[in-house]
Amino acid sequence: MYKKILVPLDGSSKSELALPVAQQLAEPMGSEVCLLVAVDLGKVLFVDRQSKLPTDFEKLGNQQLAEAQKYLEEVQQRLTGGRNLRVSLHAEQADPRDAIVGYASEQGVDLIVMASAGKSNWMRWISGSIADQVMRSSPCPVLVVRPPLEPLA
Repeated sequence: MYKKILVPLDGSSKSELALPVAQQLAEPMGSEVCLLVAVDLGKVLFVDRQSKLPTDFEKLGNQQLAEAQKYLEEVQQRLTGGRNLRVSLHAEQADPRDAIVGYASEQGVDLIVMASAGKSNWMRWISGSIADQVMRSSPCPVLVVRPPLEPLA
């Protein structure tokens, strides 16, 4: 029985493919669905176009966290929509893999349900797959939901 199911999201429709799966698992068992967004500012340099100076990262981080929280609340509304489903929300500024594995460890998560980004093999080799990284270091089972195959042109 899964008491806590973690669903990491990144704001994309692909990441949300994990939501119906988590919902189907959680509802019959009365499990809590924990939605997580990790805001990672460390990989991008933001420059203010007017001053040509680097952006205030603290201010930007706070803005991004506020937007992530708003997004999570919208997803929570869609997910619960009249259902008897317990949903908790968590947004943090961190590397996504570290945030997912850390949250799962600290909160006693029983299952992680996440979507793969659907990257091709060579893109996964270059940039790494967060799903792969989480599976290798997760303290609990990970269920990866693959996006539907896109038709060849």
